[in-house]
Amino acid sequence: MSAATDRWAAQPGPRKVLTAVRELLQERRTGNGVTVRVELTATERAQVARYLGVAWDTSGQPVTLGKLRTALTRTGDDLLDLLTRTGGAIDDVRGRREQAAARTAATIDAAYTSLTTTGLPDHAVQLARKRRWLGTDPDTAPRRSDDLQHLWQALPGTGRPLAEIANTLYGDPHRLDRDHDLGRIAARLLAAASATAENAASSADTALTADRWRHVWAEHGISCDGVSSTVLVLNLPLTGKAPATQIAGAAAEHGEPVWLTSRSLRGGWAPAPALTVVRVCENPAVAEAAAEQLGTACLPLVCIYGRPSSAAWTLLRGLAAAGVQLRVTADRDTAGRGFLAEMLVLPGTTEWLPDADGLYEEARLRALITDLSPASHAVYEDPATTYPNSPRSRLEVSTG
Repeated sequence: MSAATDRWAAQPGPRKVLTAVRELLQERRTGNGVTVRVELTATERAQVARYLGVAWDTSGQPVTLGKLRTALTRTGDDLLDLLTRTGGAIDDVRGRREQAAARTAATIDAAYTSLTTTGLPDHAVQLARKRRWLGTDPDTAPRRSDDLQHLWQALPGTGRPLAEIANTLYGDPHRLDRDHDLGRIAARLLAAASATAENAASSADTALTADRWRHVWAEHGISCDGVSSTVLVLNLPLTGKAPATQIAGAAAEHGEPVWLTSRSLRGGWAPAPALTVVRVCENPAVAEAAAEQLGTACLPLVCIYGRPSSAAWTLLRGLAAAGVQLRVTADRDTAGRGFLAEMLVLPGTTEWLPDADGLYEEARLRALITDLSPASHAVYEDPATTYPNSPRSRLEVSTG
């Protein structure tokens, strides 16, 4: 211990160096070759050089823990003793951080283990671990695990609505909604649980899409509401017992666009025999303009209104499966191209007016409306009644 060394340590240059050394030791970086990275002015470097020597000062080399220890030893002092005298004992910051990380890991591990103990398939829980569905916060993960365990224990839901289950379990009817963290985690986990180990990841990846969301919950006996998922149609002739057939037919008599819900598409339906081609757009502005300009003369049109909903997929897949040709378009931004790519997978589906200029559908509105007019196509009058209460219908023949 040296009063002279303490006075040296109190100078600005040495104080900077010792502050940086303390931070290194707190992180357990103690080797003699460890560089003390600190910016020193010429004056501050000269102050440090009083102990490290002129040769070090003129070399331009940085301070290392080894050089500093050697210099202090020559004066009969010790680096750790000097740091303790001038700033207190070295805090094991790294050690405390590692201990906290170990406690967090143990807490989160226990949260996942509880899911398996409750009865969730091991492959689904392993996927949840890999993707960190419970999160990385030691307070949040156990709560999410508890919530998911309560849900799993309440399944199957015997047809109960999703909102009712959520309200019963959590006192909040929206807790399992698709825009809620718990709802998204639960849907992915249930999708993985229903799939084989090989297909668990792909099932979880699609669990939040509009059509798969309802299917995932239905697999576990829970029903999603059938009225919030909608699709807009204009002059679309359908037959069958589903309420949508009457709703679409009544609206078509007046050339009015009408929203069909997933609920209205229940009960069995099919495209009218005369229906061979349906055009599909993204934006309601197209359907409204078509109704305004063409009315009852407009060719059949479906509007998905952004990403296709469950109702939209039910309708489009049903039409495609029945052999109806779908001609689809959307905005040509990133989102729209994604919607288009999804729809083009359907059998017999082609892009609608791909050569028409315009990033957004509104920029192509004139071309779209023109193509929706029977006057631009070869159209035969079909004596069969397309709409139950309509005096006539049109059978379109594609002209390419």
